[in-house]
Amino acid sequence: MISRLFRTVIMGPPGSGKGTISSRMVRDFAFRHISSGDLLRAQIRDGTIIGVQASHYIERGELVPDDLVVQLVLAELHSHLKGDNWLLDGFPRTVLQAEALKESFSLSCVLNLNVPEEVIIDRIKGRWVHAESGRTYHTEFNPPKVPVSIKQSFT
Repeated sequence: MISRLFRTVIMGPPGSGKGTISSRMVRDFAFRHISSGDLLRAQIRDGTIIGVQASHYIERGELVPDDLVVQLVLAELHSHLKGDNWLLDGFPRTVLQAEALKESFSLSCVLNLNVPEEVIIDRIKGRWVHAESGRTYHTEFNPPKVPVSIKQSFT
């Protein structure tokens, strides 16, 4: 049986443009966008069991273990997006995560962004994230509409 659902993964290093490309694909093709980072931040903000566990690792500057990330993302896909087309951004990041995804879902496409290192460095150097909203800005390519000083709510 051929599935009519389109499920894809976008991969690439930080600063490669995953978020930018994902937002355009979601807008133009009606995908549901799932960012593992967004899911983790929401869980931490809401004080869920996974959020509390993840925050302990993040506060120590460590990566959140694969089992927690897999549990979080697969639960989201199985519960809220079972019959939807979706685009995963930031998952999988490891072989273990990829294997868990493969066991649960068939993918239609994997996009791997290959961006020169010097371009990534330039993109990250000018990146700001608004701590309260999670919105991302760039000093050159996407500055905030209202000028702010670095001392304000940016990290």
